[in-house]
Amino acid sequence: MTPTEALQAWLALEHEAVWLYPVVGARLDALRDRATTSFEAHRDVRDDLVVRLRARGVEPVSAALGYTVGPLTTVDEARAAARSLEDRVCAAVLTLAGTAEGDVRELAVTALRTSALAAQTWGAAPTAFPGLP
Repeated sequence: MTPTEALQAWLALEHEAVWLYPVVGARLDALRDRATTSFEAHRDVRDDLVVRLRARGVEPVSAALGYTVGPLTTVDEARAAARSLEDRVCAAVLTLAGTAEGDVRELAVTALRTSALAAQTWGAAPTAFPGLP
């Protein structure tokens, strides 16, 4: 996978996050503040990735019309969906860290730490190697 392909894969997950967290916040009052914080963080990353891809002369991948995340009717279901998403972001940025160089690699390593910590805020157990199966 090229760094550009890895950036696109990461961007696709950021689109999903920007979709997921408002849904969680709207459906579950108990998670509204955490969902808002997550939404804002992922929105900022999404916007940065769009700029980076355009600077490479690449059209950024578009968001899907909707995402299949399972039911989001309980706090546990919403936390599970959020953990799954953050784990997938970890895997995507780990791939990018392995293929990129320079400032893009630094961005990926920072994002790996951020997404691993975000997964923990949604209830994931700490892991020595986030992003690996």
